[in-house]
Amino acid sequence: MKYTLLFFICIYLFSYWRCKRKIAASDKQLKQCIDWAKSRKLPLPRKPSFTEFYIVSIAYTFRFPFWLIIKNLQFSKEVKYYEREMKLIFDKWKLEKNN
Repeated sequence: MKYTLLFFICIYLFSYWRCKRKIAASDKQLKQCIDWAKSRKLPLPRKPSFTEFYIVSIAYTFRFPFWLIIKNLQFSKEVKYYEREMKLIFDKWKLEKNN
């Protein structure tokens, strides 16, 4: 029982660390893109909180049963919307940067 609990705690701590690193890398990569979008007065989506990103990340990683519950919650839809919109803005930025 103790080892099982310890195992799950380690998995969640590792996933927390991984999610934190992933968001930091994404923010660093998007910094210039966001500055470009602001200079063009493009609408930027609201960035979800780390907690929202983390919950969606955990649910996506462990799929069942979390994803069945979380995928229809409003904050999950907002995280996916943010990711989709930022990808579109990033693609526009890359296209203009390369031309």
